[in-house]
Amino acid sequence: MSQMGNDMKNIRDDATAAGGRLADDARAELARLRSQVERLMEERVTPALGHAAETVEDYTRRARHSIEDNATALSDTVRAQPLLFVAAAAFGGYVVGRLMGNRTYVYPDRK
Repeated sequence: MSQMGNDMKNIRDDATAAGGRLADDARAELARLRSQVERLMEERVTPALGHAAETVEDYTRRARHSIEDNATALSDTVRAQPLLFVAAAAFGGYVVGRLMGNRTYVYPDRK
């Protein structure tokens, strides 16, 4: 083989070896970054999500208790003054009927 052929073979071998080292370095860097991301997820994201879930659960519990308390209070008030609420419902129905006028949506424009 000529000297130039040997030089080309050496350059090719050197380039192949450098490419292999570069690929190995890239794999090692990716593994290190993956490890850092996993550690951050375990240390910061997972606890934050757990805390957020607890907060949402607490707000849900408070809202449910508030709604139950208000419903109980309204029910007690209606039981104490039933005629007042029947009159209010009748008045509300009358007002809605007057606002709608002669328009009906159940049987539109029979002619």
